[in-house]
Amino acid sequence: MQVQKATTGNILEVMYLLQHCIEDFNKNSVYQWNASYPDYYKLLSEVEQDALYIIKSSGVCIGTITIDKQQESVFDKVDWKNKTDNFLVIHRIAVFPTWQKKGIGRKLIEFAEDYAKTNNLKSIRLDVASSSEHLIKLYESIGYDYAGDILYPKQEEPFKCLEKII
Repeated sequence: MQVQKATTGNILEVMYLLQHCIEDFNKNSVYQWNASYPDYYKLLSEVEQDALYIIKSSGVCIGTITIDKQQESVFDKVDWKNKTDNFLVIHRIAVFPTWQKKGIGRKLIEFAEDYAKTNNLKSIRLDVASSSEHLIKLYESIGYDYAGDILYPKQEEPFKCLEKII
């Protein structure tokens, strides 16, 4: 299984994967994403910008990650260790529920870290719903440090921002 760049032909299977992840999150009272985010046009834009990647098993999409060098304006309020504009942002990482806890998420994170190193980026930034304690612990266990909280428009729950210096 290798991480590969997504194409427009992969968008519907990524949406299917994300819908199952949203249902799984909601079942566990984690409100990371919702029915309006991400949508088809967001994913299409990410494909066009070479930011959306997938991982497949036996031809089926089991994981996805979106990475680029763009950050939302709410990130500007966070006290990042890396004060330069030389960073990578993980916007979304998702693994189909039945494939979780099998190393797929870690493989996607390693892909992002290798991408950052190859492109001489200084750090990786991401955010995660505050209620997603197991994901926060996972990121911290692999070297991501807490940098602050943000609140997205139309979200009630704050998100924790994490950063790893590369």
